[in-house]
Amino acid sequence: MGAIRILPETGFVTSEWSGGTTTELFIMPEDGSYKERRFTVRISTALVRLESSVFTDLPGVKRFLTPLCPGFLITVNGVKTELRYGEVLEFSGGDRVECVGSGRDLNLMLKGADGEMRTEAGAFTVEPCERAFVFAHDAQTVSFCGEGNSALTGAFLPALSFSEIAPGEYFTEASAVLFIIRDSGVGIRN
Repeated sequence: MGAIRILPETGFVTSEWSGGTTTELFIMPEDGSYKERRFTVRISTALVRLESSVFTDLPGVKRFLTPLCPGFLITVNGVKTELRYGEVLEFSGGDRVECVGSGRDLNLMLKGADGEMRTEAGAFTVEPCERAFVFAHDAQTVSFCGEGNSALTGAFLPALSFSEIAPGEYFTEASAVLFIIRDSGVGIRN
């Protein structure tokens, strides 16, 4: 794999749910199934069409959510949070989660895996023991400097693109969403 590999949309799977559509960008293991709840990692984007919705109950799953729209009003177990564009909310899949607002979001689900989702702008590092992906909401160039290498290379990421990135040091000229999966015995490579 090169340092930055844009994943083709032809590999994404879109399905309907009660409040809109969801597009699965990545699932691990490769033969995993969200419908059967057979996955350790799932990255997806959802288009929420309803003005008010309730999240699916997913006990044992660590979840992360960030809006790709102005934001949502999220209530987790009765506690309200105004989640704005670029902010990331972490919660348990067993929590009661209600959402007010429509628009697009990004999701990370971890089941027996360790990782995180965060928004980055500027410099960031992906460690050798991590598998990482980046979602570019806006078109931008991401620069890469491999371990022990002083030469920078850049890749142009089109708007709304999803890419896998190798370990190393990066610089992004605009805000992007970073997904990190850590090797904690689940085998981070498909």
